[in-house]
Amino acid sequence: MAGEIKAGAAVLEREPAGIAGDFDRWLERNLLRDGIVPAEGEIAPFPPADLMHNTTGLTEPRDFASHGVDFMRALERISPRPLRTCPSILDFGVGVGRLARLFHGFGGRYVGMDVDPRHIAWVAENLAHVEAVLTAPRKPLPSPADSFDAVVSVSVFSHLSEKDHLFYLAELARVARPGAVLLLSIHGARALERARGEARIFEMLSIPRPALDAAAAELAAGPGYAFILQNGHLTSAAYDYGITFVSEAYVRAVWGGGSRWRASPSALFTTSRTS
Repeated sequence: MAGEIKAGAAVLEREPAGIAGDFDRWLERNLLRDGIVPAEGEIAPFPPADLMHNTTGLTEPRDFASHGVDFMRALERISPRPLRTCPSILDFGVGVGRLARLFHGFGGRYVGMDVDPRHIAWVAENLAHVEAVLTAPRKPLPSPADSFDAVVSVSVFSHLSEKDHLFYLAELARVARPGAVLLLSIHGARALERARGEARIFEMLSIPRPALDAAAAELAAGPGYAFILQNGHLTSAAYDYGITFVSEAYVRAVWGGGSRWRASPSALFTTSRTS
């Protein structure tokens, strides 16, 4: 038995570290099954509870890890190429690494941008594979044009006013290279349906029902963009923060309406820069 354990350990040591190794095994290792936390260095560190809550509303490493793995699997399903093979990635709204942690061992350039200096300070100190960049609200992103082969943005466009949404969409188009894939999460019609019909989600969002009903009418008959201003854990005087619902028709018309984009609605919305 002892000999078998040593042999297994030797195999693990020869495998590439982190996301450069076996993808499914790597994600499984990050899930903290049965409360077991891998040894220091095997996976990326977790942020403190206050920062974890500030970015996601979560406070437990196991939940934080599970959310990150779920997003990673969703991105893997819809991306036309594995993100781990991209030479350069922009994580727009990196927070404290819910997704970025899982790129531990990434061989390319991984840039994480965020407007909160607390988030960027933690990422810079704790995630060695991430180039942490502080951004200013409603200001051009501090990267030159055609910088990234892939752009990922989770839980950002689902909270922006339409004005900010359009501004940052244009900025992501600018910094993405021709042929780049952009994977941007939003709240669509299904999310709105769940918010109106599932008590747990309705209570969690703390949005008055008339506001949700108005959003439903907007998606059904209006331009398809509904923004509900909130006073929540990410509220800031520097920008409007709330819950945003966007219809598929809006994405096709606004995201895919110009020559720069090819929009493909999916579980997350994907778009590719074409020129």
